[in-house]
Amino acid sequence: MAGLDKLISISLPKKIKKKIDAYTLKKIERELFLEHGMSIKLATEHFQTLLKIIKKNSELDVNQFENECLKEIIQVKKVRENYHLTILDTKLVHFILDIFGDGETRKMIISILKSEHTIPEILRESGVPKTSGYRKIKNLLINGFFIETGKVLSESKKISKIQCVFQEIVIDAKKEKLIVSGIVPKKIFEKSTTMKSIIKNLE
Repeated sequence: MAGLDKLISISLPKKIKKKIDAYTLKKIERELFLEHGMSIKLATEHFQTLLKIIKKNSELDVNQFENECLKEIIQVKKVRENYHLTILDTKLVHFILDIFGDGETRKMIISILKSEHTIPEILRESGVPKTSGYRKIKNLLINGFFIETGKVLSESKKISKIQCVFQEIVIDAKKEKLIVSGIVPKKIFEKSTTMKSIIKNLE
């Protein structure tokens, strides 16, 4: 369930590359590709593997490095059983704003915030046409805003159940600043490989 990892990977690779010198970065990228067939962007979805390779090929304190990268992207607070995320990275904020700027996408997100649904259910509840709806849901899955949580049987075939990584999202306009924040369910947050150090720090 890599939804949150995919979403963070919109911003995380750039943060990582800025904090590593060019020679070390080339070594890390080479090993990632040769040993795991991954780019740094893909490796952010397998964050513990990436951190091991960074530790092996540099003198960085990986725990400090990890925390410094993530704190530039998100701020996290635990709210009862779930987690409240405030998005700090401009690129990620603009990505989410662009999503909500599309009327059909916004309707689909609203229809799915509180529970899992199949794609036909999402389209039916939101009133979005199949052609554009399927394409936009695919984009939301690729970028980690939606995740697949399982399969259900429908008319003798298995179809995916879909859930939004957020169960609540708030876009707040302040003077000269837009703030995006939301609640991520415990189950989704704690399965994220990029959130492991944040979970430890919150305990």
